[in-house]
Amino acid sequence: MKNLSLKINWMSIVMLVSLGINFFVIGFLIAQHKAREIRMTRLSFDNQISKIVEPFPRNGRREFYVTMRSKRDELIPIYQNIMQQRSAIMEIIAEEQFDADKLRAALQDYHEIYHQMVVPSQDVLIKIISELSLEERQAILERFKNPPRRDRRGRGDNDRRRETDSSRW
Repeated sequence: MKNLSLKINWMSIVMLVSLGINFFVIGFLIAQHKAREIRMTRLSFDNQISKIVEPFPRNGRREFYVTMRSKRDELIPIYQNIMQQRSAIMEIIAEEQFDADKLRAALQDYHEIYHQMVVPSQDVLIKIISELSLEERQAILERFKNPPRRDRRGRGDNDRRRETDSSRW
């Protein structure tokens, strides 16, 4: 009886560890999928829009990104079309016989698809800016002209010193 009890305890520990690993793996996979969706709608593919939003007041930036996230369901298919069109362009470029007209048409298609992605962000920008006062808009211009200095991420003092030392060579 004692051996049976010991086996049951050992088996339950193994089952709990296995269950924990399974939950971890499932959670990790779901998190990766969600992170990919969020990355696709961060407008990281359009750095120019992000650069315009950067000097906005904190509540304006927040409103912009929250509104764009709420449009995620309509933006993800457009973004996927953009990525497919980029692949098509690369395939045209790598074809044995270069066809300028075919590339020109593919680039025009890319432009039209990309335009579908940018227009909603421009509409959100216009909406946010129309709600700002003159002083807030002028402050945006000042922050644009004089952006706050930021330290580079993940770089310690030693890295900066090494960078200046190596620039002498």
